[in-house]
Amino acid sequence: MITPGEYLDLLDARLPGLVAGAHLHGSRVLDDVVADSDLDIVVEVASPVELPPVDGADVTVVLAGSLEKPVFDVTPLAGEVTPVLWQQLRTVGQTVRGARPTCPGTAADVEAYCRANLVSYWKPDFDHFREVLPSLDLRATIPRETLLWVGLGPARLWHTIRTGEIVSKSRAGELAAARWPDLPILDLVSSRRGAEVPLTVAHAKASLELFDRIITDVTT
Repeated sequence: MITPGEYLDLLDARLPGLVAGAHLHGSRVLDDVVADSDLDIVVEVASPVELPPVDGADVTVVLAGSLEKPVFDVTPLAGEVTPVLWQQLRTVGQTVRGARPTCPGTAADVEAYCRANLVSYWKPDFDHFREVLPSLDLRATIPRETLLWVGLGPARLWHTIRTGEIVSKSRAGELAAARWPDLPILDLVSSRRGAEVPLTVAHAKASLELFDRIITDVTT
C-alpha cells in the first residue's frame, strides 16, 4: 500500500517542480483503510502534464488554483471531479502539500449529484442484474470486490442525501444495516474489513433489495 510521501517522492523525481499541491480524500480520511484500499489523492500541477500511473493510487489531476473554483468550472487533466469530492476536500480532506483548498460548493449541489448518480450510474446495473437474477443459483459465490462495490456504494449516497454527511463504505453499510436489519448488509462490511465471510448471489440479491429500498426512501 503506497503512502502519500512515497507517491509524492515518485512524482517529484519524475516531474521536478510541477506538483504544487496534493490532497487526500476517500478511505484514508474517512477512517476506513483496508488491505486493498487505494491512495485517493487530488494532485495540483503547475502546468498541464501527464502523471505516471502508479499501482494503488487513484489520482485526480487539476491545474493549480482549480480547487478555489466551483467544481462545475473545473475540467480535470485526469480523473473526475464532483460536488462530493469538493465537499470531502473542504471538510475532511487532508492536505499533504500546498495550501488547504476552499473548494466552494453547496449542500444542494452535493444532494443533487447524489440523487442523479443513483439513477444514472447505479440503476442501469441493478436493472440488468434484476433481469438475470432468476437464472442464478443463490448459493453460488460471487466476486468479492464487485459485490462490495455495488452493495455499499449506493448506501453512501443514501446517507449523504438524508444528512449531507459523507461517510465511508463501511460506515454506510453499518447505517443501512441499522435501518434495514433484515438484510445481510453487515456481511459485506465484515468482508470489507477482512473477515472470511462467504459472499454469494444471495448477498447480491440483498444488495438489489437494498438499492430498491434506498430509491424508495429518497423519493418519498
